[in-house]
Amino acid sequence: MQKLILSLAMAMLSLTAYAQKRTPFFVQISDPQLGFISKSEDFTPEKELMRQITNKVNSLRPDFVVFSGDLVHYGSSKTALEGFQQMCKAFDADIPLYFVPGNHDVENNAPAENVAAFVERYGHDRFVHKAKRYTVIGYNSCVIKAATPAEAEEYAWIEKALQKARRNKPIILIAHHPMFLSSPDEPEVYENIPPVLREKYLKLFEQYGVDLVLAGHLHKCAQGEYQGIKFVTAGPAGRTLGKDKSGIEIIKVDGGKAVATYYEIENIPQSIK
Repeated sequence: MQKLILSLAMAMLSLTAYAQKRTPFFVQISDPQLGFISKSEDFTPEKELMRQITNKVNSLRPDFVVFSGDLVHYGSSKTALEGFQQMCKAFDADIPLYFVPGNHDVENNAPAENVAAFVERYGHDRFVHKAKRYTVIGYNSCVIKAATPAEAEEYAWIEKALQKARRNKPIILIAHHPMFLSSPDEPEVYENIPPVLREKYLKLFEQYGVDLVLAGHLHKCAQGEYQGIKFVTAGPAGRTLGKDKSGIEIIKVDGGKAVATYYEIENIPQSIK
């Protein structure tokens, strides 16, 4: 019995030492969008994709996981909503899960009652994760895209979070909608943030020294840059609309820098060093 206890204690010490030595990283899962492949309440294909992703994420042991919106295709589908929550239970209990809404979760016009329902179901629609060597701020881009009455309050909340994070860099932001697709001065389209509001937030990000801004929504990968800030859009966990297959984004923080890399499911590494 004493040998068993000693062995378990040594194993825990080994895991703790590994966690302290390894490069800090977290995982972004975007657009699982249950039901999009079949465009019905049948989310069997997405369920299989999420099963594979969950198994690989559990093996990786990330600091945490962020779902960056469009969790289900039909936000009113109780079957899909309950199915997604069941999928979340498959993640190891010691891996924190964060959620920010997508337009399919709260609708394109993001009415207050839909945002409130999202918060009631997932516990939050924005968050701050302050790690030892970096800060991640998740925000609700849906109220920004739709320019709802809640947009001003969202801006004030983000600014306050950035003020607190400025001494714990790098600072990483994550939301559903990308600020822009390829150029900061591009016109508004369905996928990006309106130019007037985009300029307002880009200046805020620049003011507080944001390093990396993550998004989803496109169902394909994209990248851009503004005043030295990297903007990275992840491919989807569910249905793809580009050349990238379903997968996840892994964000490593090393040497004071945050680097985001997209991995298709079959190429997800077995470990992060």
